[in-house]
Amino acid sequence: MKNQIKVGIIGTGFMGKAHAEGYQLFNIEIGMFASQTEAKAKAAAEQFGVERWTLDWLELINDPEIDCVDITAPNHLHYDMAMACIHAGKPFLIEKPLARNTVEAEEIVRKAKEKNIIAVYAENMRFKPALMRTKELVDQGAFGRIMMLRSNEIHNGPFHSPWFWDAKLTGGGAAIDMGIHGVNTLEWIMGSKIKRVYAETEVLKWKDYCKNGAEDTAIAVLRFENGGLAEIVISWAVSGGMDVRLEVFGDQGTGYVSTTHEAGGLRIYSNKGYGKSYEEEASLKPHVVPTKGWSFPAPKDVIQQGHAFEVKHFIDCVQGTAQPSSTLEDGFRALAVVEAMYQSAQTGAAVQVKS
Repeated sequence: MKNQIKVGIIGTGFMGKAHAEGYQLFNIEIGMFASQTEAKAKAAAEQFGVERWTLDWLELINDPEIDCVDITAPNHLHYDMAMACIHAGKPFLIEKPLARNTVEAEEIVRKAKEKNIIAVYAENMRFKPALMRTKELVDQGAFGRIMMLRSNEIHNGPFHSPWFWDAKLTGGGAAIDMGIHGVNTLEWIMGSKIKRVYAETEVLKWKDYCKNGAEDTAIAVLRFENGGLAEIVISWAVSGGMDVRLEVFGDQGTGYVSTTHEAGGLRIYSNKGYGKSYEEEASLKPHVVPTKGWSFPAPKDVIQQGHAFEVKHFIDCVQGTAQPSSTLEDGFRALAVVEAMYQSAQTGAAVQVKS
């Protein structure tokens, strides 16, 4: 593999731009963008100084100058894009969820393994500095035996992109959008697989937005194979910006981790506000709040939220200097847990997680 890798990014929304910023922080060349509209493609190319763009994502995948592919497109496109990368023999990074369901996800995992394709599941929680440090402390025995975990994945709704609200396009609602981060993190921190789930889902706030069975809130109790327990709260119905928290309870210690509001250690008050207008920011990403009054400005969101380290890890894997630490199998596992949550909510009973 050549020293200078060229990555092609499919998607120019919030996540595509976050990944692009990460690549540029590490001087990794972006060779091409693919987007659904000419305006978005041109805007992203101009913002990041990229000469080439296309409206045809297959053109990007099959371009001989593109060494690897970063998939940040809407959920319903993940399967086709991943399979196209596998067919073309291109390494790929794929955003969560791996697919809309475990049937699609299982085939992606199987085909990538058959073709020996380098692939990384883009779970940024694995690359957040605060959570990486927490995992180190867990593994070092700082908390003793982990007995129980609690996770919060909440904000006020995905108003930056309307497709999030449609379960036909996504595979669900808040649970497959936000909760899929949490269940992956919980298994990683616990060091054990979730074997059983009891969940409740509901549309508590956004009845005019949620379509085709999407929920805006889910709460679940999880049982691990090692006997541990966890609770996860997932919601698009909570005001105040994104709030992502993890609580760790061991028989020898306790940990409280916030990776959003307090993560940067900065809290300020402004009479008039600062930065871009709230309306402009909210159209791009789901976790902003007005900056007038008290606020928690992130020192560098792409670093604090792990996106920069995630894309750097992907390139390291492409270059052969690392092995994927967040795998397609991890993506399948997270989907399996979310599907069990949905089944439990529908039946009113605890459900065993598909292995």
